[in-house]
Amino acid sequence: MKSPIKISYVLAGLLAVGAVGWIMSGQQGTETDSAAEQAAAPEAAGEERPLPSVRVRESHGEQHRAVLLYTGKTEAERRATIRAETDGRVVEVGAEESSPVKDGAAIVKLATNDRVSILRKAESLVRQRSLEYDAAKKLAGKGFQSETARAESEANLSSARATLEEIRLDIERTEIKAPFDGILQSRSVEVGDFVQAGSEIAVVADLDPMIVTVQVTEREIGKVELGVLAKIELVDGQQVDGIVSRIATTADNLTRTFEVELEVANDDASLLDGMTARVLLPSHQVLAHFITPSVLSLDDTGQVGVKSLDEDDRVIFYPVTIVEDTSDGMWVGGLPESLRMITVGQAFVAPGAQVTAVPEGAVKSAPEDEAPMDSVEIGDRS
Repeated sequence: MKSPIKISYVLAGLLAVGAVGWIMSGQQGTETDSAAEQAAAPEAAGEERPLPSVRVRESHGEQHRAVLLYTGKTEAERRATIRAETDGRVVEVGAEESSPVKDGAAIVKLATNDRVSILRKAESLVRQRSLEYDAAKKLAGKGFQSETARAESEANLSSARATLEEIRLDIERTEIKAPFDGILQSRSVEVGDFVQAGSEIAVVADLDPMIVTVQVTEREIGKVELGVLAKIELVDGQQVDGIVSRIATTADNLTRTFEVELEVANDDASLLDGMTARVLLPSHQVLAHFITPSVLSLDDTGQVGVKSLDEDDRVIFYPVTIVEDTSDGMWVGGLPESLRMITVGQAFVAPGAQVTAVPEGAVKSAPEDEAPMDSVEIGDRS
């Protein structure tokens, strides 16, 4: 009894499998025929493949002066190291460190010692030699003395005068003076110190105007112009204006940079020598377009540029140079004054390809829960 039941189950299963297979074979045939008909439809109708679409906007260049950012330091406009020109002991100090000094003001005085007495002797000798010379000249004129004796008297007078001038100059050198108006930055001696000729006495600096120096790279030195007004920010928070006053014509041998100097008014002495300064240095004006980095693309050689469209909506590639990079975008040069710049889809179209241009203003923003705009289609590079 068990055997017939098993056979009937097997037969029922085979019939079910056969029925399903017959149904599926019919559906597969229908789908294959439908796909073939759909693929052949455009060819039969002679339809052309649609052009890729890109989003474009009108871009107009303008004269732009980029700002070069450099870090420099303040320096005195003039600085002089004053040295003793004679020997002597310091008997008086005329100025303290960090105090202002006037041109010709005494900084240090040395003891004159016996210089005054030597001066008196030299003055007396000059008077004596002068009388001797006058007498010799008269006698020679009357023929009572030879011309040689007269010349000897004249030489003695000249020697006495030279000795007098030397002692006068030596006495003047005992008073060491400031060479110009400025600040006494340092003084190396005190009362009682003995100095010799050549010893360092003090350093005087002229801080008005103050000089700010920066080192500009080889690539950017050609963008700097004399007379341009720059903004300067000091580490203590002061903000001042400076004028480019000097551009070095020779690069530093080690850094290959060029020194640029800016003059800053400092009549109130608020700027100190040696402070770190942040300099916003304007460069020369160039025609530039403001773009966002997203519109940039590369050509086959790896050159950075932007793509635009000509009158026939064909793609053109323009290499660009970055004039200035800001937090909001960048200014680039190398473009015509006006162009139709591709802003979306530029990565998928090659130079020379014809496309469908969609102006930016004609495209509406897609809702947040929808896909991005459908009007920009991604086409082939060819």
